[in-house]
Amino acid sequence: MSQSRRSVLQGALGAGAAGLLVGGAAPLPTADARRVPKGTALGLRWLGVAGWELSFAGRSVLFDPYLSRMPYADGDGALDPALPLRLDPEAVEHVVEEGLTGAPDLILISHGHFDHLADVPHLLSRPGWGGRRIRTLCDTTSRHLLGAMGTPAHRMADVVAVSGGDHLQFDGYSVEVFRSLHSRQQDFTSFAPGTRDSVPARPRTLGDLVEGQTLAFQVSVEGGPSVLLTGTSNVAERELAGARPDVAVIGMSGHAAVHGYPDRLLSALGSPPVLLPCHHDDMVTPLGDSGISRTASPDAATALMQAAERRKPGGGTRVLAPRHLELLDVTELPES
Repeated sequence: MSQSRRSVLQGALGAGAAGLLVGGAAPLPTADARRVPKGTALGLRWLGVAGWELSFAGRSVLFDPYLSRMPYADGDGALDPALPLRLDPEAVEHVVEEGLTGAPDLILISHGHFDHLADVPHLLSRPGWGGRRIRTLCDTTSRHLLGAMGTPAHRMADVVAVSGGDHLQFDGYSVEVFRSLHSRQQDFTSFAPGTRDSVPARPRTLGDLVEGQTLAFQVSVEGGPSVLLTGTSNVAERELAGARPDVAVIGMSGHAAVHGYPDRLLSALGSPPVLLPCHHDDMVTPLGDSGISRTASPDAATALMQAAERRKPGGGTRVLAPRHLELLDVTELPES
């Protein structure tokens, strides 16, 4: 997108020095509220954890749509790979029916972990979406995991294995794929590493859904804005050099062991006009509960705001704190 168009987007969301808008709780939106307003170039909806829905020109793209929000921690609050997968089809259906705009054209999966991939087989198996072709972009490991979890054969035929460097053209938009990195825990390890070179036995535990290759995606709408989607709190900055998204969705779970994050990420991206934190909620509170706003840490948005100010003081970057399932619309105005 040109600099003038970037300025238009910035003005539409509120220009000025780096700012912070913090939203509160909200119930599931009504059907009317779920429609992207007329004239909107792009609608963004946070699905919790790293998940997002992008809506534009009558189309929908899902990124890491994890809605089951199953227990994941041991008694000390740490990720426990031995815990069983406890998918919640009712919760998934509730959000799909009440919170999404409709069947997607495309599902993007950043990596194979449970909180990114686990609900995709259910979504691809929905009878209500049976008449709609849905492609899925992911790495080879995630493709094998989808097969192991019972994804229907006709949907598997539309799973496209991608890697960093791919740039694919779709009807009215393109998707660029970047190699990325998974976040590191305090001891510098990462959760459930590994790859799958063939379809494994059906996953039963959280740790059976291994990382594979972590990817980031940039969705660019023709004549509209571009959105970078990251699902983790780490960055392969040289892979992103030159990318200039209008909106950057940035994973903000624990990153104390990652040097210079998110400053290195913003430097690689050239300080996008709009930043949206994600993956900073508690991952288990059901979406739509009255207390949902308290499960998203405001520290994540604050850290992004501070990084934006360090990168370019007063430079006009806007940091927004999204609210679960509420539509953030980006209205395209005529260029001057």
